[in-house]
Amino acid sequence: MSKPKQGFMKERKSDRGDLAGDGSVFVVDDNVMLVEFAAVVLRAAGFKVEHFSNPKAGLQAIIEADPKPAVLITDYDMAEMNGLDLIQLSRKVHPALKTVLMSGTVDDSVLRNHPAKVNRFLGKPYQPSQLQDLVTELLRT
Repeated sequence: MSKPKQGFMKERKSDRGDLAGDGSVFVVDDNVMLVEFAAVVLRAAGFKVEHFSNPKAGLQAIIEADPKPAVLITDYDMAEMNGLDLIQLSRKVHPALKTVLMSGTVDDSVLRNHPAKVNRFLGKPYQPSQLQDLVTELLRT
């Protein structure tokens, strides 16, 4: 049974070309189960992933990272700092950072009046393929 799973994972990696080698993906969500789920989904597609359940720790990791991550995926509603603020602060140290804001509590209208520039919005719940495809798209642009 493990052989088909390995074949599936290889197929998903090859579907995305060499994108997994183009940069790491940082995922930040204060819900431990959800951040781990996103990390597993992205690793299954061949992406290098770091995940954080504390937005301040995620920001510090972005500041210290060398090389910097290619993509930041963050939840909107977090206790210590919301995702839009995390994106805005992260872009100050890494202006080329591609970003995805995820939320199950707000829709993309929250982006209209905030100075953070978000590349994509993903509502929760989402299908694993939606997250994988979104990251692939951002790495290609």
